[in-house]
Amino acid sequence: VVNRVKMETKAVKEGPRADDPPILDSYRVVAEFPHTKESFTQGLHWSGDGKSYYEGSGGASFSHGTRIAKVDLSSGETLRYRDLPSRHFGEGVVTLGSKLYQLTWRSGLGFIYDKDSFKLLGQWKYQYDHEGWGFTTDGEELIMSDGSATLHFLDPESLETKRQLIVRYLGRKSGEMTPLRRLNDLQWIKGKIYANIWEVDRIAVIDPESGFVERFIEMKGLLNDQDPWIKKWSKSDRCLNGIFFDEKEDRLYVSGKMWTKIYEIEVLEGEGDEEAKKAAPRTDYYDSAGGFDPLGMGM
Repeated sequence: VVNRVKMETKAVKEGPRADDPPILDSYRVVAEFPHTKESFTQGLHWSGDGKSYYEGSGGASFSHGTRIAKVDLSSGETLRYRDLPSRHFGEGVVTLGSKLYQLTWRSGLGFIYDKDSFKLLGQWKYQYDHEGWGFTTDGEELIMSDGSATLHFLDPESLETKRQLIVRYLGRKSGEMTPLRRLNDLQWIKGKIYANIWEVDRIAVIDPESGFVERFIEMKGLLNDQDPWIKKWSKSDRCLNGIFFDEKEDRLYVSGKMWTKIYEIEVLEGEGDEEAKKAAPRTDYYDSAGGFDPLGMGM
């Protein structure tokens, strides 16, 4: 892990430089929908039928376990689900064509299902030695995160990695190009990759060619951390994770691990900057490997 951190940091510092730091956006809640609160949400993906989404959940001991599910958005009713053996910890999910693809965390395997029946069609072994975290598609390739700053672009038939991309941003306070690590659930939206960042209440908007973070969406205040159910869980176990997008209706939805709700949100472009100016400056920019701490965000 340390070697990888150093490699990413070196590549970013020696690579191209962004002209400006990411713009900081805010949000407005448009609507709320019920969410299966026992779900340790690892990935969400809109089904395209106008009323339901797919969810991949992990096998935390206090949750309902690793499963793939199709869920009605309005009611929160689980329409269909399939469990995975407990030896596998489920992660992100995505559909392309008639198939649903599911990652696992540390098994080194992904699974392929028929997206309607959930019949298991096959599995594949990750080409490189890394974990599975988030999953999305641009309609041609599958795009996978692994908890680092690197995204993997996979051929959907061979499941071979075609290219890798290190995600980076220009820090406002540091003035340095910095790898954005802990990339979690992913969603392709209008030619950009939206990414959750593990344990951070922010969504990154990434250019899929350069890897530059163009914007951050500040999501603080969305989760009611005084809710008795939410208070049961640690920050890590209740973090923001899960993005899906209804392309036809141009609607963006987010949720998190063990959350009781899914939120439709409207992004308020540039309106997060005023809040950022009020925030106390970070002092813990450097990590143990000597690289810039991505959670500092250079803000």
